[in-house]
Order: sequence, then structure tokens, then C-alpha cells
Amino acid sequence: MSKVSKKVATSQPAKEKRYPTEKLLKSKHLAGYQKDFAKAILTEEAYSIKDAKLALDTALKGNAPTHR
Repeated sequence: MSKVSKKVATSQPAKEKRYPTEKLLKSKHLAGYQKDFAKAILTEEAYSIKDAKLALDTALKGNAPTHR
């Protein structure tokens, strides 16, 4: 008999995929933000879409993050 290996689902959520900042600035996800401001605010090499939007909203709209 052959053994069948089954993957067990973990309860931890997968890490969000991070994208290079330059690619995000050109994406439709950040199209609602002015590119020059977004470029000045997003100073890290890569962000998840969620983190990029959070950083932009916090800086541009003055929204303090409620939780992380």
C-alpha cells in the first residue's frame, strides 16, 4: 500500500503578498491616489496592497490606524 500525505490547514492566515513600490504606484489599486504624493509617502521597497493603502490614507487623510 502506498501512503497518502495530506496537508493540514493551519489556523494562521497566510502572509499578504508584497509588491515592489514602483509596481504598486502604476497599479489600478492605487489609481485613486496622486502618484507624486504616493511616491513620497511609500518609502519602503515593497508593500502589500492593504499596507500601502493604509499608509497613504493615514498620511493624506489624517486617519489614525485603529488596529494592525
